[in-house]
Amino acid sequence: MKRFDELGGPFDLVFGLPLHPLVVHSAVVLVPLVAIAALVMSYLPSFSRRYGKLVIIFAIIAQVSLFVASQSGESFEERLGKEVERHAEFGETAPFTFIPLLILLYIRWRMDREGATIGSPVVRRLVSILLIAAAILALIYIFLTGHSGAESVWGWVKDR
Repeated sequence: MKRFDELGGPFDLVFGLPLHPLVVHSAVVLVPLVAIAALVMSYLPSFSRRYGKLVIIFAIIAQVSLFVASQSGESFEERLGKEVERHAEFGETAPFTFIPLLILLYIRWRMDREGATIGSPVVRRLVSILLIAAAILALIYIFLTGHSGAESVWGWVKDR
């Protein structure tokens, strides 16, 4: 097994600390926050008009965090010399499950910002339903990814 200082790469160390455990926490916090805000936006156009831009900014940061966590996870796995296959599979998929939520958030915010004149009631309802589904998918995937990662790190605790 190689020592930490023998490995390199763009997604490796920040001030001597592995990047993956640092960036993963922003994704774990922001994805559920954005997903819950998306659920509220799907029901309350006034919330969407007032806070939609902020939610989209957080969603973009969450999306970047997911991709950086995924990339840094590969490097971190090499450093650990430990198999975390289940977590790695979830981690590779998670950034792509968040993209629909980000797109639908933007569409919903634009529709609410422009008022009831944009889109028919059927289209608005369809966007809300898809937004709810995308939020639930993002919540499920961030939970599965985080839980499998925590098990791989802290799984030894249950054996004691």
